Amino acid sequence: MRTIYLAVVFGCFLLVDGHARIKYPRPLAAPDDSAGGNHYNGPLRADGSDFPCKGLHKRSGISKTPTATWQPGQMTHFEILGHNSASGEGSLAAHSGGSCQASISFDNGETWKVLHSFIGGCPRDVRRGSNMAGKNQTFPFMIPANTKAGNALFSWSWVAVTGNRNEYFQNCASVQIAGSGTSILNDLPDMFVGDMTLKGQIGAGECRSTAGYALEYPHPGPATTFVTFDNIGFKKPTGGKCFTRPNNTTTTTVSGTTTTASRTTTTASGTTTTASGTTTTASGSTGTTTTVSGSTTVTTTRASTSTTTTTVAVPLSTVSLSPNGLPNQCTNYAVITDKTRHKSQPGYITCDKALFKKDPIWVRFSGGAGSRLVKGAAEPFRCGTQGAGWYSGADPANPGDTVTVKVCYSWPGNSCQWSNTISITNCNDFHVYALTAPPACYLRYCTV
Repeated sequence: MRTIYLAVVFGCFLLVDGHARIKYPRPLAAPDDSAGGNHYNGPLRADGSDFPCKGLHKRSGISKTPTATWQPGQMTHFEILGHNSASGEGSLAAHSGGSCQASISFDNGETWKVLHSFIGGCPRDVRRGSNMAGKNQTFPFMIPANTKAGNALFSWSWVAVTGNRNEYFQNCASVQIAGSGTSILNDLPDMFVGDMTLKGQIGAGECRSTAGYALEYPHPGPATTFVTFDNIGFKKPTGGKCFTRPNNTTTTTVSGTTTTASRTTTTASGTTTTASGTTTTASGSTGTTTTVSGSTTVTTTRASTSTTTTTVAVPLSTVSLSPNGLPNQCTNYAVITDKTRHKSQPGYITCDKALFKKDPIWVRFSGGAGSRLVKGAAEPFRCGTQGAGWYSGADPANPGDTVTVKVCYSWPGNSCQWSNTISITNCNDFHVYALTAPPACYLRYCTV
């Protein structure tokens, strides 16, 4: 009986119109959260006549004063408005989650560039067939360095997993970009548009997501987060001109594939499957080095029962060094060359709980990552994460020596908000580190 009941509920959701909107930055003409009805936080019209921004950005009498100021080269966020018992404009119908994009326009909505794509898990912690989301609906993303200063339009766009296939949600907010930058971000992809008809661009059946799947954006951009939750899969949209008009007035056509996307995923057991289908297993308990075909894997960040997947370059290569008298970890270790964890890099939402587990793995840092962990307090919101990991204590003095040190993770107002212990071995010309998963997310070992 339970199975039949769930199937009926899921089927009902396919027929119900959804509603959702952002709380921050404050959208154009947003009513009070408890106002009656749900017109404002409903989708755009299926015929695309109110795209973009429901036409609010060009309507007279609506304030265009920026409601947020963002700094180039730094992290900011948007927040989805949660559930409201009054069932008004703040009543979120999460529809099994979905995919959303943070985008920006410098020409009052004529063109849009993607700042970050969240594929799956938007809103967060929504089970398949459910309208209820978790409490944390804040989504961090980066404002690229040298972003053009002045007023701009921010867009949050969303496609739900369940619901009608003619529902494309978008909220727009007026924001101010600080500094003196001049870039209109032409190197970033154009915002995805679909699940509606746009005259002269998107016809019936084109650029449609698939019910029951999280939309996989065809061109998500360099800042992309995958989230798998409750066995919700991913599918690309049907074909068509599924993008806003680019600054150079050209249009990109998407091939009409609806197959589930293959990607590299690191599972909780440490098994890594590459895009080519090759599978290798890294043994965390012995520190054995495993060669992974290709140069990039996709790490998986686990947050409660959901899984966030962020693309991070982590090559693992076999090293043939065999110096006499040195411990085994000086010849058997993983090599990490990922430059995004270097202390010179900006913050992001990468978490080392994906890469490391309870049992320690011996690691050597090289290449763009630098060669050692940061010693002495690191700044938060650096090293491709939020809480940057650093250590204090004496280094191993002689080749072959191993010491245990405390790693701290910085947070505003507290340089050691979280901590764990690691081991460091002096391998004569370099150091290797026995690393375990950090105590929380988003935390990461920071290098120099």
